[in-house]
Amino acid sequence: MSDELDNFIDDILKQKGMDKAVDDVYDELHADLKSRLLDQIDRAVVSAMPEDKIDELNDLLDKNPDATDQDIQNIVASSGVDAAQVTAQTLLRFRDLYLGNAVVTEA
Repeated sequence: MSDELDNFIDDILKQKGMDKAVDDVYDELHADLKSRLLDQIDRAVVSAMPEDKIDELNDLLDKNPDATDQDIQNIVASSGVDAAQVTAQTLLRFRDLYLGNAVVTEA
């Protein structure tokens, strides 16, 4: 997924006109966006999980701070959350917000 994520970020930076930035600036922007996007994806997936699976995930991380990505993915997969769909929605929302295309609705 890392290559796909890098390509996604490259695309939105290009759409924003940032692809002409100096290499160091571009690399910093890219790294910052990637970090923020990964955080948002993680939060969205965890938010979609049922409470008991969040507790299971917290227990795993408390008891085993060196838990592997596979251990975490197993809990997410067993939670019933469609992580691919949540990720896709998060990517679209992130792109729209970054490019200024987001529609703000009043509750």
